[in-house]
Amino acid sequence: MGSFPKDPSRMTPFWGVARRVSRPSLYNRGRLVGCGLLASLVAVFVAGCGPLSPPQITDVLPPPSQGGVHTNAPIEIIFNVPMNEHSVETRLSLRNRRGRPAPGCDLRRAAAGEATGCRFSWSDGGRIMRLIHPGHPLATVTTYRVNLGGGIASRQGAVNSLSHSWAFSTEGGPSLSSTYPANHGVLGPDQAVAINFNRAMDQASVGHAVTITPVPPGGYSLSANPKVPGRFLLNPVRPLAPGTTYTLTVTRAALDTDGNHLQAGTRVKFTVGKLGSTPTIDFAAGATPTSYTEVLAASLPEVPGDPPSVRLLATAPAGQHYVFAWGSPNGQYLATELAGKAEIQVADLATGKTAAVLGSTASTAAVWSPNSQQLAFLAGGALRVYTVASKISVTLSAPAALGGPLAWRPDSSVLAAVATPSGTASRIALLSPSLRAVTYLGTSSAGPEGDPVWNQQGTGLAFSVGASPALAVWLYQPADVVAPLRLLRRGGGQPVAFLSSGSILVRTVSGSLEALSPTTEQVSQVVGEVGGQYPIATAVDDPGRVLAFTRDQGGFVNLFLSNQAGSGTAPLTAFNKSLPMNAGPPTFVGT
Repeated sequence: MGSFPKDPSRMTPFWGVARRVSRPSLYNRGRLVGCGLLASLVAVFVAGCGPLSPPQITDVLPPPSQGGVHTNAPIEIIFNVPMNEHSVETRLSLRNRRGRPAPGCDLRRAAAGEATGCRFSWSDGGRIMRLIHPGHPLATVTTYRVNLGGGIASRQGAVNSLSHSWAFSTEGGPSLSSTYPANHGVLGPDQAVAINFNRAMDQASVGHAVTITPVPPGGYSLSANPKVPGRFLLNPVRPLAPGTTYTLTVTRAALDTDGNHLQAGTRVKFTVGKLGSTPTIDFAAGATPTSYTEVLAASLPEVPGDPPSVRLLATAPAGQHYVFAWGSPNGQYLATELAGKAEIQVADLATGKTAAVLGSTASTAAVWSPNSQQLAFLAGGALRVYTVASKISVTLSAPAALGGPLAWRPDSSVLAAVATPSGTASRIALLSPSLRAVTYLGTSSAGPEGDPVWNQQGTGLAFSVGASPALAVWLYQPADVVAPLRLLRRGGGQPVAFLSSGSILVRTVSGSLEALSPTTEQVSQVVGEVGGQYPIATAVDDPGRVLAFTRDQGGFVNLFLSNQAGSGTAPLTAFNKSLPMNAGPPTFVGT
């Protein structure tokens, strides 16, 4: 609790009313005499006469014997009456066990109102004194003793002649609680390095304290998670080189928000694994929504609040721009098509080698097979399939002109496309690249068919029938011998993907995204209108749990992420006037 005078007759507790007050000062004795004379002159009691009670301390902060005190916490003393501030300030001392004052804090200068690393602040009409030391925190892991010498006075002149003393101990400095990857761990080339401290840190000092060697091509950025104090992400501009060993170094130059140095530095060695080991989203981006000059990859946040982690995969040659970009599901390959009737280029992101896809000039509706071994596309109304291993593309013969979009069955053996037999409305065609065979779904007899999407098991195919705004959603289930082809909803819209819940994600005529249940045929909104803007392009991950979609936001198209219910929406890009870019259609890659 602190030390006090040993004479019980002179003891005054920290707070509450004193059991015995000290003998009145000469001033108080004079006041008593004056009051006696006044009482003899008038036969009435005058308020204010009689001895004044010594001012009392009612509370102190940090409290006595408190441990782990914040190094930037002020010293606070609360009195029961307004105080003569100078009498308190000139009698206060703050020293550690070795008798040294707090770093940068000269109490004598502070009491005189001179510049030093600490200052006095009073509030509540002079009842609360604070010793504030911003920028000059107390030393870490140190016991301090606060002494308030006898002789402090209230504004009315009452004096407390007792000395008061108490001690407290400060917390330790910040420490590095974990990193991802850990020492000797493995990191995906498209992942960010996570650095976690045990408390909020000064971002500028962390930036000086953190390095990675060898320096990744294109450099890297360091950003803080605004929702998780002490969490930082190191984001390479380009994907890290697979098979390369990197060293992450964090020195003691890192400071917490109070200015305390990191207790100990560390070094973490890790190796970069293969591409596609973690889920990411590939998309083209450019100055306009139709002129894409870059291909970017955005990692899914590991922890809520993680800042967007975006890396550069490819840049268009000077004066040219991409029409589309498609990342393979395993994350290893990137297919791009430049404007101007150029052929599709397939790049191996692990080796940097690129191959041109013959016969792909002015192609449309390109889509990777789920096993990432083949790229299907349409050229001149014919379906062509490019095989990565052989670098050969072949034409799959078809009796009718084909159109997109194309949809691979999950086993990579069958493609669904939109065929237009001569003189008839469009129909869903099922094509086998290996057998070069084409079959048609049983006609729904309700109008042109389109927008095919498979479920995750490959047992069901949803598609649209009719023309906007009267698009109906149909479902084909070949294993259902009773009703393999059935209407789910009239005026439903365009099927986009299947969700893990079994529902079909549908784009309505208005532009919103809804979930349509094949069993109950009920619908629920997933992503609607915001600020007059609806989702533009949408992709769903393979399990059907995560949605990525673009939306015009203040004149710039940005990429967003949400769960299959549409909640938890978070931006993956931050394009604006300062960074005038627009995101193109997203594609989920990696596992």
